[in-house]
Amino acid sequence: MRPRRPLGETSCPGIASRERPRCVWIAGRWWTPLPFRHLPREADVPAWPPPGPAEPGVYPLVRLRPLSGPESLRRVREERAHVEAERGALGSPADPRGAQLGQEAEGLRRLEEELVGRNTGLWEVLPGISTTGGSPTVTEERAREQAERRTPAGYRPLSVAYRALPLLRAWRPGTPTMDLPWHLLTDSSAAPFLPLWEDHLQDPGGLLVGVHAIQGTPLVWDRFARPSHSSAIFGMTGSGKSYASALGWLRSSLFVPDLSLFILDPLGGLSEVVRRLGGEVVPLARRGLAVNPLDPRTCGGDRSAKASRVGVMLRALFPSLHDEERAILDVVVSSLYAREKDRAPRLGELLAALGADPRTPPRLPTLLEPLVRGSLAHLDTDTTLDLEARMVGFDLRGVPAELLPFHMVFLLDLVAGELRRREGPKLVVLDEAHYLARDPSTAAFLDHLVRHVRHHRAGLELLTQNPEDFLGSHWGRSVLLNLESCLLLRLRDGGERLAPLLGLSPGERDFLRKAPLPAEAGYAGGILRAGDRHFPLAVVSSDAEHELLSEAFRSETGPPGTTHRELKREARVREPHGDQRSQPR
Repeated sequence: MRPRRPLGETSCPGIASRERPRCVWIAGRWWTPLPFRHLPREADVPAWPPPGPAEPGVYPLVRLRPLSGPESLRRVREERAHVEAERGALGSPADPRGAQLGQEAEGLRRLEEELVGRNTGLWEVLPGISTTGGSPTVTEERAREQAERRTPAGYRPLSVAYRALPLLRAWRPGTPTMDLPWHLLTDSSAAPFLPLWEDHLQDPGGLLVGVHAIQGTPLVWDRFARPSHSSAIFGMTGSGKSYASALGWLRSSLFVPDLSLFILDPLGGLSEVVRRLGGEVVPLARRGLAVNPLDPRTCGGDRSAKASRVGVMLRALFPSLHDEERAILDVVVSSLYAREKDRAPRLGELLAALGADPRTPPRLPTLLEPLVRGSLAHLDTDTTLDLEARMVGFDLRGVPAELLPFHMVFLLDLVAGELRRREGPKLVVLDEAHYLARDPSTAAFLDHLVRHVRHHRAGLELLTQNPEDFLGSHWGRSVLLNLESCLLLRLRDGGERLAPLLGLSPGERDFLRKAPLPAEAGYAGGILRAGDRHFPLAVVSSDAEHELLSEAFRSETGPPGTTHRELKREARVREPHGDQRSQPR
């Protein structure tokens, strides 16, 4: 004898599901469908999706059936006959319903003429939405909130007594739709219900950053058209940060020919891409590199501003400096710049000035000794480095980890001078940005750059695996708040601590924990935050782009991106809240 199915259990092909009166468990979450029995009549073309920001956990559901020409004419003529009969049955010519019925009859007559002339067609449309959540209570409450928000705009959800799973199946083509409210709409009125362009990013003159991970539509973004030109890419190791960044400046170098590009590369992983694009790579670990960190030209000759920058550099080199040592250092550096007005002082002169000042704490000259006679002695020189190339990559591979913050600060200062001097758009790519976010002094310097480089038509792009390092100080949080755009790839914690600052919903955090990885899915997936709008994103490239970048990143594990051709071979792109194959259509 076949065992009976437990109460509350139902079947869905290939999916174990549990059903309650108004929601059903599918693919790890509860779903509550809401069909609409009324649509707004004020406009010829109804807004779709229903008013409200696109948000995770709320999905538009729509099914469209085109009617043939003869069927369309028959339906319109029948409706016109009913209206005329109702109008003729009015007892009094003064009845106010007569005018309304007359307008409806005239509209149907014009529609009949349009159909006869083949200027339009008719569609049957079944519109609705579905909410999801981790529990029946959350899902049903979200459904009530969605219904209340859309009612003022003219949308009236149907109060259904059907079980949720049969109702969700009604949106699948070829399945019975019971007596649900189908709406008869013309071509122009039905077009907005096509979900293809329900949420898009199309900045005029921008560059392709990827495709919408649900709709497959291109997302085109222009950093220089935004209030802030700076952005960030956050993601765990192997999430595709470097590929996404390199793909962006590869396209920028092709379509923005006057772009100046500077890449600070602590791990040296981007240097080969720079070479393949015709840029110049500067190896920072090389002895004899002619760069003077004290050169005031990087601040446009403002020696007082340069003095404060030198303090930031040395605090990055020696985080253990005491308040007294910092104060003496600031005094001596300022006096050195005031004395040497016609040339750039050097590190050896700074050490000598500290030794000659009786107020200098005993250990300070010892700490600074490597700047003159140790591992950093090659920086005790005048600047002769030529940075005339349009694309310059600074390869910090081989620089000890404890010296990286110092090198990154003085190189950013050097690049800041170039941003001030050069014309045209400029972009600075800073990999492993968490080295500067950890210490308040270097985070303050980074925040200053993010705030002010836009005045020179320049932007910073920060790459890091550890975005939470920015949350440890006021300056780090300020950096995040002043970034116009962020690309969030796979994060182990889903950006839990970032969520309040960046406005991430629970559904988006859940997606970031499981976002596609290049080694697993063949492409990098994430969420693009552009201003206040969030877009699920798949990073894709052309065959030529992928070939160039994959060869440059040959040493990395797994394919960091995918091509359009490869993406088309996928059955479906994963959507932010699970495998799209298991979602109701």
